[in-house]
Amino acid sequence: MSMNAPVAESRPSGWFFTRISLFWVGLSFMWGAVNIQVLPSVVPDMVGSDLQGTAIGAIVFVGLAIAIVVQPFAGAVSDRARFRMGRRRPFMLAGVLFVIPFLVVIGLTPYYWLLFLAVVGVQVGGNVAHGPYQGVIPDQVPPPARGRASGFFGVANLIGTILGAAVAGQFLAEGQVFAALLTIAVVLVAMSVLTWIFVRESPPPPPETYGPVWKEVRRRVRELRGKQAFVWLMGSRLLFFMGLQSMDNFLQLFIGQGLGDESPEGKTTIVLGTVLILAVLTSIPAGWASDRFGRLRLVATGTCLGLGSAVLLVFAQDFIQVVAFASLLGIGLGLFTAADWAAAIDLVPDTRAAGLYMGLTNVATAGGDALATLSAGIALDVVNQLAPGYGFRAVFALMGLYFLLSVVVLGKVRAHVHAAPDSRVLAPEARDARQQP
Repeated sequence: MSMNAPVAESRPSGWFFTRISLFWVGLSFMWGAVNIQVLPSVVPDMVGSDLQGTAIGAIVFVGLAIAIVVQPFAGAVSDRARFRMGRRRPFMLAGVLFVIPFLVVIGLTPYYWLLFLAVVGVQVGGNVAHGPYQGVIPDQVPPPARGRASGFFGVANLIGTILGAAVAGQFLAEGQVFAALLTIAVVLVAMSVLTWIFVRESPPPPPETYGPVWKEVRRRVRELRGKQAFVWLMGSRLLFFMGLQSMDNFLQLFIGQGLGDESPEGKTTIVLGTVLILAVLTSIPAGWASDRFGRLRLVATGTCLGLGSAVLLVFAQDFIQVVAFASLLGIGLGLFTAADWAAAIDLVPDTRAAGLYMGLTNVATAGGDALATLSAGIALDVVNQLAPGYGFRAVFALMGLYFLLSVVVLGKVRAHVHAAPDSRVLAPEARDARQQP
């Protein structure tokens, strides 16, 4: 079969879903290691404990702010690309090659300013790859199977995150920062090679005539105004990830400083492992359920479970309680991961620009990470100075607020759905009601 032969299948197999998800494992491995383990381990030694939250928040915020711009731009460029080897994979390969030297710098530098610049470089390269990759499902998966595809993508994301955090945590516990970063690079390259081999792209569509950039921007703005369900969904997604990352990026500091544990790297891996294993176990059946029962119901349930987890974590007093309370978040994350991304695909305003619009979903994902890390980091430092020991409680309270707002905004999606009457975004009874005169 030709490398560019059509690959869309009426009934895609589990192997099909697995191979288009491989690259996600590599990207998630990298960010799970860097954000969850590497930065909380090295930044306090560079800036001191009084500014650690703000310093971590600043480095993540600026890097992800750049990613918010780079990813949809790269996705839009790949929409227009007409390479013989495909329109997505060349950008994915180029982005990975750009990332590698910056990972080396992160592993070697003792200076905060150089670490800052290196993380920005990783964000640029990673999102040059990530933006085009987000167009793979709209390109290759038929609508009835997108919930399952989203579930597989979610599982790949979660597996990569927990493996990255676990492997990096093991190296960091032994003081081997460079070895951790070298391992990240090896895994990322390996997943890229496997994706290049196993992901066969369809022949590029006939060239489309595009006008000047400013006309293209106006066209896309008009599309978004006419498809407000997509915009509201991105708002809800932004707030969900603000809640999630408020915990993830400061969990190691909470376990080490808030609970006084002497091995925070290992305990962080245990908590996140529990969360992500539960999310993985939930994601695949949730993807199947979202294809049959509607996306929004599962998204709302998952977000409410996140809210409950945050409220309980505010009062957590020991490690066992942290694991138990965070488990609720794991189940909620699995439901959310499977259904929300599939809903975004269903609501894309123009499937011909799937790379652009799925890249825009990163405005919510990366934006949520950036805003949460900065706001939670500042809250941590300010509250700890005013009431020592309560900074982490403030972080968990902020986490709960973000989940609550996410549920509220999600209600706007249903009110503004512009999908076809049989859209899987809605529950079956709602779809039936739309078809009645």
